[in-house]
Amino acid sequence: MENAEIAKVLREMGDILEIKGADSFKIRAFQNAARSIEFAAEEVFSLYQKEGLKGLMKIPGIGQGIAERVEELLKKGKLAEFEQLKGKIPKGELEITTIPGIGPKLAKRLYQKLKTKSIDDLEKKLQKISPDKLSGIHLKEKSIAKILKGIAVLRKVSGRKVLPFAEPIAREIVEKLKSRPEVRKADVVGSLRRWKETVGDIDIIAASKKPRETIEFFVKLPFWSEILAKGDTKATVVHQEGIQVDLEILPRQKYGSLLQHFTGSKEHNVALRIWAEKRGFSVSEHGIKITQNLKLKSQNYNLKLKTFKKEKLILCSTEEEVYKTLGMDWIPPELRENQGEIEAALKHNLPNLIQQKDIKGDLQMHTNWTDGKSTIEEMAKEAKKMGYQYIAITDHSKGLSIAHGLDGKKILKQIEEIRKAEKKIGGIKILAGTEVNINADGSLDHLDKTLEKLDVVIAAVHSSLEQSREKMTKRVLSALRNPNVDILAHPSARLLGRRDEIEIDLEAVFREAAKNKVILEINAFPDRLDLKDVYIMEAQKFGCKFIINTDSHHTSHLKLMRYGVAQARRGWLEKKDVLNTLGLNELLKRWKR
Repeated sequence: MENAEIAKVLREMGDILEIKGADSFKIRAFQNAARSIEFAAEEVFSLYQKEGLKGLMKIPGIGQGIAERVEELLKKGKLAEFEQLKGKIPKGELEITTIPGIGPKLAKRLYQKLKTKSIDDLEKKLQKISPDKLSGIHLKEKSIAKILKGIAVLRKVSGRKVLPFAEPIAREIVEKLKSRPEVRKADVVGSLRRWKETVGDIDIIAASKKPRETIEFFVKLPFWSEILAKGDTKATVVHQEGIQVDLEILPRQKYGSLLQHFTGSKEHNVALRIWAEKRGFSVSEHGIKITQNLKLKSQNYNLKLKTFKKEKLILCSTEEEVYKTLGMDWIPPELRENQGEIEAALKHNLPNLIQQKDIKGDLQMHTNWTDGKSTIEEMAKEAKKMGYQYIAITDHSKGLSIAHGLDGKKILKQIEEIRKAEKKIGGIKILAGTEVNINADGSLDHLDKTLEKLDVVIAAVHSSLEQSREKMTKRVLSALRNPNVDILAHPSARLLGRRDEIEIDLEAVFREAAKNKVILEINAFPDRLDLKDVYIMEAQKFGCKFIINTDSHHTSHLKLMRYGVAQARRGWLEKKDVLNTLGLNELLKRWKR
């Protein structure tokens, strides 16, 4: 049984327990375990084979009770307790819980009131029913609209996987293909190569001297649950983790044009073709064709002759040749969304995008003091091993009781432990911080006198997510005006595929953050990737600065940084825009406090 399947069972188990009114800590335990397993760095089955039950308990959020249930799933392929509980819950009621914004309790009330058989049935009934008939379950017109919006979001992301789920799978497949002697090139293409936050499937292209042999090798890889199609140059399979993978073998001499074409985006390719047509070129996956006799300056175009005959086809074996032939700089895949990248490439004015190697530290992580699994020392040692100069320990504040948040006294005690750990480990600065909850009224979940003692204060919205746009905006702006706040974490509060963004005026937030020198976080955790690219670009216009954090709850999560970096690149960020590219001394000089 694969990680995604195990996570699905545990998540549904938590939903069923909530419907039945079970203890909130037990419900949270299943939800946390599902999240940890879904994004675990290692296959749970492999870990169990090597270390048994003890190995399972090393996964963040997995105690003995849940570890034993996972063991049963791995051994038998099903969980008796889950099947028994599931049998007692109507199918329609359980299905409703998958709608973003609907918790198990509301799902139960909706089912009891409307007798819904499915999500489609619920949608039809909500579109026809008047709000006064739903007064018994406290649903107003605005709430109905929110549920309908949640259904639309669910349909939009249905079948899509978050980037950090698909990327490691794709990387492993490409590495296997590249190990073959007949394979000259192999690349992931499509939205995954552009590091888009969610992907529908995995598309791979390759150049091979022996296409049939490569296809045969591909379909025999031990990753597939099903082979959907196999030809001489193409194959389509389904990975054991439930995502479709397509491989196509392509001619080497056209590889650059094909790589550019299949990478997309559609909007980028259309804009590129329109631009080219106006200048006498026709761009396609086969190459670049000259559609009229041209006289071009050789320094502006990568063509050997100064005069070119009509209908001449230029083959491009690399992507660089495609763009250079058109007089442009090569455009990084992350920027190919028709957001002004073509114009910038023509003017040789593309950003020098941030890279993983630029990151010097990570300033949001949680330990076993709250809902993390690793100790302060373990997190620091792992970060030091990664070459970081500094980290910040930012456990939750008291208001987030479900995450065992710390009160003022415990914060002071933790500061002492952090200082001791820093001296003991050496070679890495450990900043004492907190992820403080922004209360519904805009106040912070710790007293100012407590926050003043910390090195880093991260403010975030975790509760009362249903507030109106006006109230939510006022709430966050109030927090940004607190002189103790350094960073605003995951500003839109979304959870990909599970929770839509909060209603908030982000322009006002960006303006206030820039004014008060509060740093905007790009959260790298797999189901957040928040801020998203378009918001990063918008925030830059207001002069905002950014920080990329992993929101780690275990040492293995520290490696998620690359997804935050990818999100920053999609937002056109350079090294100078991101604070945790600074060395320790420079960071401390630039730090607001």
